[in-house]
Amino acid sequence: MEQIVSNVEKKAFLKWLLERRELRNRETVWLLNYMMGNEKLLGLIHFVDNIAGCNRAMTICERKNSAENFEYAKATVRTNDPEKAFHDLRLNQEEAVYVKVALSSAHYYPEYFSVLEENPNIEETVHKKYGRAAEDAAGAAERAYTEKKLYEAINDALDRGDAERFYQLTEQLKSLKS
Repeated sequence: MEQIVSNVEKKAFLKWLLERRELRNRETVWLLNYMMGNEKLLGLIHFVDNIAGCNRAMTICERKNSAENFEYAKATVRTNDPEKAFHDLRLNQEEAVYVKVALSSAHYYPEYFSVLEENPNIEETVHKKYGRAAEDAAGAAERAYTEKKLYEAINDALDRGDAERFYQLTEQLKSLKS
């Protein structure tokens, strides 16, 4: 089963990653910002949980996870230098790049599951491995989004002085929270 993740979803994940996680060096941050700003490159990026067998692969770790917080591999060449990875990504925008983001407790982050794809070189599917956790995370994200939209609609009803709509929306909000 192939999952297609849009560039918009990938950008949102990278933005979340940059805002929420502590990355060790600024070059990694610059590289991720470059990836966010390059639509063609972003289309070649695939977030996976295992990079085994991938010709071009990148691993990014949280500060607390590893002494080696960045690694880029192309065929048999490996580097811990994000600048070398940047130059390869900038010059070679034809071949897919598989990115593993090593998050602690990844199954708690719906943002992570929203972009996670399957590694074509591994038989085990993402759904088998993370199915239930992804469904839980997606459900929580969906409820949060619905709640946010209901609050916005309630505020709009208050601004318009529409009492009937206000009461209808607050009942929906109550049932959502229970």
